[in-house]
Amino acid sequence: MSELNPDISIVIVNYNVKDLLKNCLNSIYKANDNKFLLEIFVIDNNSIDKSSEMVRNNFPEVHLIKNEKNVGFSKANNQALNILKGKNVLILNPDTILAEKTFEKLIEFQKSHPDTGAISSKLILSNGKLDSACRRSFPTPSVAIPRMLGLSKLFPKSKMFAKYNLSYEDVDKTIEVDAICGAFMFIPKKVLDETGFFDEEYFMYGEDLDLCYRIKKQGYKIYYFPEVITIHFKGESTKKTHLSYVNNFYGAMSIFVKKNFTGTSRFLSFVLQAGIFYRSTMSYFLRIVNLLKYTILDAILIFAAFLISVNSRFGTFPNRTYLAIIAFYIFIWILCLTLIGSYSKKFRRSLKKVFNGIVIGFFINASITFFFKEYAFSREVVLNSTIISFAGLCLWRLIYKLVNFIRSANILAKKPRLLIISESTLKGSVEEELKTKYSLLHFNDFERNDVMSEVKEVIQIEEIDEVVFSSNKILNRDILDCMWSFRDKNVRFKIIPSEKDIMLSAIHSTSLDNIELIEIEYNINNKWNIFLKGVFDIVVSFILLITLFPILSLTLSEERQKKSRLYIKLTQLPLVLRGKYSLVGNPLWLDYGNYDYMGKKGLTGLIQLNYHENINDDEFIKYNLFYAKNQSITLDSEILLRTMYNYYTKKKKSF
Repeated sequence: MSELNPDISIVIVNYNVKDLLKNCLNSIYKANDNKFLLEIFVIDNNSIDKSSEMVRNNFPEVHLIKNEKNVGFSKANNQALNILKGKNVLILNPDTILAEKTFEKLIEFQKSHPDTGAISSKLILSNGKLDSACRRSFPTPSVAIPRMLGLSKLFPKSKMFAKYNLSYEDVDKTIEVDAICGAFMFIPKKVLDETGFFDEEYFMYGEDLDLCYRIKKQGYKIYYFPEVITIHFKGESTKKTHLSYVNNFYGAMSIFVKKNFTGTSRFLSFVLQAGIFYRSTMSYFLRIVNLLKYTILDAILIFAAFLISVNSRFGTFPNRTYLAIIAFYIFIWILCLTLIGSYSKKFRRSLKKVFNGIVIGFFINASITFFFKEYAFSREVVLNSTIISFAGLCLWRLIYKLVNFIRSANILAKKPRLLIISESTLKGSVEEELKTKYSLLHFNDFERNDVMSEVKEVIQIEEIDEVVFSSNKILNRDILDCMWSFRDKNVRFKIIPSEKDIMLSAIHSTSLDNIELIEIEYNINNKWNIFLKGVFDIVVSFILLITLFPILSLTLSEERQKKSRLYIKLTQLPLVLRGKYSLVGNPLWLDYGNYDYMGKKGLTGLIQLNYHENINDDEFIKYNLFYAKNQSITLDSEILLRTMYNYYTKKKKSF
């Protein structure tokens, strides 16, 4: 049996979604039920969540390819496509769950349609709605222009405006389409041998569209086949909030247009390139505004405070010259608020941070009126502006906290209704905590023959808002059917592995539909944080070079200098100024591969401060993740101060 070529080779590219991957692999075996010979490849793009270990331990028969860095979707898939032996290939995302008889239906359809180039199943999202990417048209002008202008959303049933996602077509009808989604692509291997594999010029997004284009050029047909249904826990909003999404998505569209349309029609290429530029520019602008919205709001309120103060003091509004001076004062305050961490995710609504930033800014601005006459202003205006600014900045934060409290406590609205479907019982403390946020129902009657009919009735009669499935006694196809039945009812669905206890953290933190599957962006890789960290490194390194370093050079003997860890670190400050190292980061001696999330190596850091002889890899990962997620100027300052304290008190050696 093992000498035969597999009927189907399944290729899954994984990046930091261990639990989703495990669910996906389990669903594959459940969907097959030993009817076909399968060959499964998992290509792990340097995940940090121990996905590879999970595959080795739980699915030893799976072919695991572990990359040392994130090589992207196309290249990772091609690694498996070059060596697999199956007659058919299924490109599958790790955030999918297959229904029973999936492979049986796909093989039957392919046999009855010998012109098949690729097949997509009906992909449904966690809210039960169709993932529109599973059936698409190529971005010709008549398709792309209405979409770029937003007409496809305004007129989803129009054949003229809604061609891209074919939203005017019946979702339960098998149709021929131009392109399908890379989350689920069933392709005969002979077709791939003729067309070639994924184009590795695409890092992510666009590679599926490009492959479909080549399949169609070879004369094959691509089908949307809704008799096969697959859950797709796609991040509907999270991935698209990062600037990297704009780079990857619109960059991929640009590559596709240049590669496939330029030679055919210069006008077509121009129109699409112009549209891509417009959409990417708008996306950048909106994301930058979203990133800086708290900073912008504070700047507006401080400006308003100055206008009120000037009008109160002089009976008029400032002229153009004074507006420039006011802008300088505002810059000082915003800079102070930024440096103390007021705009970090954790502290952006902190009243204490606002108070500290405003007070520091006041003393700096007040000093300016003494020492820099060209920026001098009435000290009364500066003082009044400080008081009004503090009141304004605190007021919007208090209002925000109040609104959040009202929402979380459900003071003005009824609690969302949560239905948990599981044979397991909830722990007392977990149940009590859930009841503070939800009207909780627990379904565990699995002895009936019509379990899913009963579940549907409960969802409908009790007006359930969210459903959690955690049971092996319910078939995947029944879960899919249930989700599809309530696709227009705004019901949210989640699936938790049945072997796990239903924990509060799993229900709240593991929001499966919002997990980023291709990219995770921590504070350490946030563009604004990178800029601030760079400025911080330059300023502090320069200060240390002209103060502490000369002092130690003069007070320590040459022998003690060689033994002093602090002095040795200070000799490397020029490398920090040049940008090779950071003041705070992972140890210089730690070889941690090509993990993008870790940032630069540093002269000190959490590992250095907490180092001990028996430290293990898990502790390294813990400190690395904590710092990568929470990095800020405030945290860097605290680590530096602790390093200095440890050195001078001899409390602990700092590596």
